[in-house]
Amino acid sequence: MSEQTTQERLGLGLSGGGLRASFFHIGVLAQMAELNLLRHVEVISTVSGGSIIGALYYLHLKKLLESKADADITDRDYVEIVRSIEKDFLAATEKNIRMATFSSFAANFRMRFLNYSRSDRIGELYNEWLYQNVLQNVGKPVEMRNLKIHPGGRMDFHPNKHNAGRSAKVPILVLNATALNTGRNWQFTAQTMGKPPIPPNDPIDTKPIRLLQAEAYDDIVPHQQDFPLGLAVAASACVPGLFDPMAVSGLYNDLLEKQEIRAQLVDGGVNDNQGINGLITNGCTCFVISDASGQMGIKNNPDTGAVSVLLRVSSILQDRVRIEGLRHLMDSRGTHNVAFMNLRKGVEIREIHWVDQDSKQAPDTVIESTSPGFGVDPGVQDSLSQMRTDLDAFTEVEAYSLMLDGYRMSREDLEHFKNNAHCMRAANPGSNRTLPETPWKFMEIDPWIKNPTPDYCRQLEIAQSTFGKALMCFVWLRIALLLFVAGALYFCWPYLKELLSITVSVSALVGVFIVWLINNLAPKLASTFSFLETLRPWAEIFKSAVKAAALLLGTIFIKFYLLFINPLYVEQGRVSKLTKPGS
Repeated sequence: MSEQTTQERLGLGLSGGGLRASFFHIGVLAQMAELNLLRHVEVISTVSGGSIIGALYYLHLKKLLESKADADITDRDYVEIVRSIEKDFLAATEKNIRMATFSSFAANFRMRFLNYSRSDRIGELYNEWLYQNVLQNVGKPVEMRNLKIHPGGRMDFHPNKHNAGRSAKVPILVLNATALNTGRNWQFTAQTMGKPPIPPNDPIDTKPIRLLQAEAYDDIVPHQQDFPLGLAVAASACVPGLFDPMAVSGLYNDLLEKQEIRAQLVDGGVNDNQGINGLITNGCTCFVISDASGQMGIKNNPDTGAVSVLLRVSSILQDRVRIEGLRHLMDSRGTHNVAFMNLRKGVEIREIHWVDQDSKQAPDTVIESTSPGFGVDPGVQDSLSQMRTDLDAFTEVEAYSLMLDGYRMSREDLEHFKNNAHCMRAANPGSNRTLPETPWKFMEIDPWIKNPTPDYCRQLEIAQSTFGKALMCFVWLRIALLLFVAGALYFCWPYLKELLSITVSVSALVGVFIVWLINNLAPKLASTFSFLETLRPWAEIFKSAVKAAALLLGTIFIKFYLLFINPLYVEQGRVSKLTKPGS
């Protein structure tokens, strides 16, 4: 094998974007499997929704590579892996991961303490619903350090040293998060976790503190050595504001300041939403980037309020990071070495002209949609690009549409990549396609994605909403909700009327304010006014009682929703329920 061949390395980047991204990536993986590309991937760098599906794919791949000799592994094996994921992933996510995070009384009670949050809970659900049953002997829950792949039982195998002689490459999995402490990228791999090394004299990253990465999990504090895969994925998909940061404690101490440094991790997309940095730092020379991330929308009249401006500026910065990262990758590596799939590919673009000196304006220049070229209706492509980036239940119609879109969109780009990328010339994957023995399940949506019917378009429109989707689907549910509210008001009105007639004294209002003041200021002023600390427990009891009541009612509502409403929403979204085009 030539020196050039040993240096070439194919990397796969799976972007963030919630479960929307996960389903889109499945379609891209299916296309890569058919083109016999997956066996050549040496690094998989994932973010958020990409991490959810990337970790599942990696577990199936570990099972394959450890159970078969290299010479016996066929391209069809990769097709079958994606087929399994296509079915199992939808079945698991239909149960509504986001809402299930709040459905356990015990877990909700634990969230009242500092060492457990909803991020920990969703990590447990990832493990239970997606990862735990793929493999044996990887820990319960599945541990990051047990993800190392040992083909043929070789315990000393390392992809960087031994992949050159293999036909079916053993990839390195990189799950990307962002450390709030430093703002830097934080990576979870089967070897270790933390920020990859920075050159000592780096002239750009000159922050005063660098948290060094250990060589291996065995080198760090014992209670973090068995870090679970589910929590690593939860950290990578920890959307700021929706989930609490994932805390990694006990790993660092600031000896100068005499303080513990608790790493607080959030969504990897804050730093790099396409996983490009993880591919570059691991020596990749060719890149397949599947990007289904949420992109900044256009506003003709943006709100100028302080909060709105801050949120908009944050979106602009994220958009800038995305564009510049991708542009730099293509400029530095060459477009022939980068296959880039973007969920907004093929969407119509309008160019608006200026008002001239005569107060006249030329008609818009329209860059026509190109999505029909890869078999997707322009309106459908636009709707899919606006679908929610959430972790709730996705229906068959939503999931299959995203999968087929990724599959169709990526075909031309991946075929061009296969024929022109340097690493593909060296690998020589052949020109044949490995088709599945029976069609992909997501092909069931094909008639509608090309020729959408009104009910299909309505489903895609509803799919753009984060909340209230079931109410939009069912008229009877809206009526039932109105009747319930009206009935509740009718029966409770005598009590409400009596309550509203009560005159609240100034002293009562002052009392409530004092309770709030004691609870919030006691820790800060206790050293000066010691009596405040003795009063604080009563304020804590009051606050805890209010929280407990809210927690109980909220959990009951979520259990009711998951038991009755969620199945209805999933069922109405079956492909079989759609009106066939032309009928």
